Amino acid sequence: MDYNRRIQKVKKMMEGKADYLIVGPSSNMLYLTGFVEEPMERPILLVLGDRDFMLAPRMYMEQLSDLPIELQTYNDGEDPYSYLNLRKGASLVVDDSLWSAFLIEIVNRFLPSNLLRGSVLMKKLRAIKDREEIEIMMEGLGIAEASFHDLINMIKEGETECEVGRKLEMIFAEHGVVPSFSTISTSGPNTSMPHLRCTDRRIRKGDIIIVDFGVKYRGYSTDTTRVLSLGSPSKEVMEIWSIVDEAVNLAEKVQFGLSGREIDNIPRKLIEEKGYGKYFIHRTGHGIGIDVHEDPYISSDNLEVVERGSTFTIEPGIYIPGRFGIRLEDMVIMNEKINRMNSLSRELYVI
Repeated sequence: MDYNRRIQKVKKMMEGKADYLIVGPSSNMLYLTGFVEEPMERPILLVLGDRDFMLAPRMYMEQLSDLPIELQTYNDGEDPYSYLNLRKGASLVVDDSLWSAFLIEIVNRFLPSNLLRGSVLMKKLRAIKDREEIEIMMEGLGIAEASFHDLINMIKEGETECEVGRKLEMIFAEHGVVPSFSTISTSGPNTSMPHLRCTDRRIRKGDIIIVDFGVKYRGYSTDTTRVLSLGSPSKEVMEIWSIVDEAVNLAEKVQFGLSGREIDNIPRKLIEEKGYGKYFIHRTGHGIGIDVHEDPYISSDNLEVVERGSTFTIEPGIYIPGRFGIRLEDMVIMNEKINRMNSLSRELYVI
């Protein structure tokens, strides 16, 4: 990754908007430097402005020796903020996820004239993926899909939803990857709750099973949802599955030039025409990259054109409370038209 190029691009975007960008441990830090750490009480801050540097505890000196910018360390017991040297009254862009404890200290010390959210700069920069990013995501997607194939024949009647999710995450580990989020594995009536992770409900003959899964590979995320049936699915389940599959197909035929709202409306309109509009209870999709959820959002409130090079999900669903739900989710990339990234079939898998 060309981190210097990314830093220079974001500094160009800062011109006329802000004097400094301050980023704490987050996906933005990873995007700009290749390094990220869990947030903790010791400040680790990337500072871009008249001087570009990473502020970190001295214990990280060797670990951060290959940073693309200057490293400024401090010892335990020292005042880390004394090394920031920000101009008082300057305009700051601050990473959205920076801990309030750090932000309050910075504000009280340097009295900025203006504070802007880091997403003002970072979301558009990160939304458009370069060739290397796309190749990494495709490789990760291949691992995730192979893992799902391994799982299919391992699901047994009588095991719990959570046991299914744990099996898949163990397969991920065998492939040398970790989940990009906690796997969703629900069955029967629990499938009508889109973000229920899993329960101790035991899977029974005739149940449908939703598995929403992804891996983190070389810093980038994948996200896919498929539907299975333990035994033959009912006629009603097949009807709903067919509508959702058709909705995905329609959305994936989109040409470049539409906004997030316009893309969102395509599967939504079909589902409404089929009489299930009130059961489609979330947006059509979300951007994906380092974070599982990032820009662009395929939702009714996104009026911006989805740019070429953007990677995002298409995941319409129909959820009938207390009975069942169906969601199918593909990852796609916007070129001159939407191109599907998944190779995994969207079929209803009968096991």
